[in-house]
Amino acid sequence: MSRFFTFAAVALITGFAAAQQPSGTSASPAPGTHMDQTTVQTVGRTPNGAGATVSNPRPSPDAGTALPTVNAGNSLVTPAPQPVTKTLAGGGLADPTDVADLLAPHPLQTSKLSLLGGTVKSIDQIRDHMTVRIYGTGTMRVKFDQRTHFYRDGKETTQLAVKSGDRVYLDTQLFEGKVFAKNVHVETGNSPADAHGQIVSYSAKSGDMTVRDDLAGTNVKFRIGPQTVIKNGQSTASSSSLQPGALIAVKFSPHSRTTGIADEVSIIAEPGTSFTYFGRVTHLDMRSGLLAIENQADGKTYEVLLDGTTVPQNLTVGSQVTVVARFEGTHYAVQSVQVNAGPDQAKSEQ
Repeated sequence: MSRFFTFAAVALITGFAAAQQPSGTSASPAPGTHMDQTTVQTVGRTPNGAGATVSNPRPSPDAGTALPTVNAGNSLVTPAPQPVTKTLAGGGLADPTDVADLLAPHPLQTSKLSLLGGTVKSIDQIRDHMTVRIYGTGTMRVKFDQRTHFYRDGKETTQLAVKSGDRVYLDTQLFEGKVFAKNVHVETGNSPADAHGQIVSYSAKSGDMTVRDDLAGTNVKFRIGPQTVIKNGQSTASSSSLQPGALIAVKFSPHSRTTGIADEVSIIAEPGTSFTYFGRVTHLDMRSGLLAIENQADGKTYEVLLDGTTVPQNLTVGSQVTVVARFEGTHYAVQSVQVNAGPDQAKSEQ
């Protein structure tokens, strides 16, 4: 009898628990069990006509190694990977596909520039180089790229403005064993540009002057007016110092280019003037008597002729010397040479 009452009590409790479970839902899966959506079965209809489903969970074969899931409503969703964004120091966002910085050329190293002048024989806009017919020396191939600045009649432009036959002035330097143009100036006007050369003729009455331009290799004509400043070194000089054979440098302003009147004339050397140079010997040819010295005062290299001058036996390339030379109108003639230090000592003192 007692067994009967015990069985009845258990059945009553079980039925009451089943009645408390809402219709159309399933029991929670056991811990470590992965829900398989393929096991969803239709079990009937609710009184209001809506279809009700129940999921019979069963353990997944990889339940122990399954990735964590997020329950979104009645579905299980694997979280999507979050994108990684790089932040620049300035606060901007870096585009991982942007390779401009990798392809951009490195900045040019500081180097002495050499000024060249000539006419463009040909230019290759694809390979970024031009062949220039240098005045008095032949042709030279010059490289350029986006670091090069191009100017046409004083206004900055692009390399596409350079054409064959243009007269150009180039600020060049050696880069990776090649001649590289840092600046390209294209002159198309007929007005005189800044000139540097030797006076061919000068008329004090009319002010007309002709100068053999070293850079262009041609004669440049202009006028000396009342407003033209004439200098000899740091001092002001008169127009009487403008004698044929003198080396001068002429400057023009944009306004004076149209009138052909020079703004400033600097006398570099007059025939018979002696100069003293102190620096390192960069070239020595005893057969031709040519000596080149890099003057420390202005960083320029000057070529002088020995002309039978007694040369010290310890004079070699690289020696530090003091040279006194006289300007003869066509060349500098050495008057004396003194060796101050040998190549090794001169190099250690730099």
